Amino acid sequence: MKSLKSLTILLLLSASTVIYAEQKPSVHQVDGYFLQPVGNLKVTALFDGELGLPRSDLLGISAEKANRLFAENFVPVDEHNQIVTDFSAYLVQTPTQNILIDAGTAKCFGPTLGHVRENLKNAGVKPEQIDTILITHAHPDHLCGITLDGKMAYPNAKVYLAKEDVDFWTSPANEAKATNFFKPIFKMTRDALQPYQKAGQLVAFTKTSFNVPNVQLIVTHGHTEGHSSYLVDGQNGQKFLGLGDVVHYGAVQFPYPDASYKPDTHSNQAIAVRKSIFEQAYKNQWWVGAAHIAFPGIGHIGKGSKGYQWIPAQYRPTK
Repeated sequence: MKSLKSLTILLLLSASTVIYAEQKPSVHQVDGYFLQPVGNLKVTALFDGELGLPRSDLLGISAEKANRLFAENFVPVDEHNQIVTDFSAYLVQTPTQNILIDAGTAKCFGPTLGHVRENLKNAGVKPEQIDTILITHAHPDHLCGITLDGKMAYPNAKVYLAKEDVDFWTSPANEAKATNFFKPIFKMTRDALQPYQKAGQLVAFTKTSFNVPNVQLIVTHGHTEGHSSYLVDGQNGQKFLGLGDVVHYGAVQFPYPDASYKPDTHSNQAIAVRKSIFEQAYKNQWWVGAAHIAFPGIGHIGKGSKGYQWIPAQYRPTK
């Protein structure tokens, strides 16, 4: 009888332990979106994922100086000692528009990326509600996400991409002479654009033909032939700049904007653009959304003791 009573107690304790373990919530990182009001705009950073960028792709600065800056800024590295880099897109909501600046990677760059659409839904916006997609350039981490399994991921949106990038990255002649690094991008670009082209929802704009209400085109060619940034008006002097790939290694390229990124198509042009846009953003106190700055990548550009500095947005409760 005594042993039966002991067994019963043990079974009860075991059952309560199992119930407690089942009820104890698992701890995980918060959903990958961040809200920032900019005047009358509601800007939402959408996390796409992270990937390591090689240190060797950073040019125009000594490896010793670059590595010191990475260390001083506590920039994380991956298992290959590459610089862990965030990838983000931005939802900009005006009183009448749902604008997506870039669309993420989808399935083009592996399992650590491709979460923009998922985080858009987490932020309470359906893909069908997006009416305008402004693509900064035709690289897969910005463009691939417009499609899903060969279909339009945002069926009601017009996709805007500079004609220079459309022409270059859909050209069989350019594909034939491309390096092995760039060659796969051509097919990815064609596949991503095709459903929108067929539906008449692709706008290949030029500097003079660009026309989106509340948005000013900022020509930032250099990283690609048609790389573009977009300045959205939030009224009362408040503006948000979707910067794209003007900067990749923030810890280095803000203080040393002459440092360049190896995959830039036109390195000298990209450097000149970086200096110019940093100065404009600083003088005008624009809010900035930078695709490869630590998430959420929203903040301002300030002047530092050397060159420029990144001033990240401060978390505040939504009203």
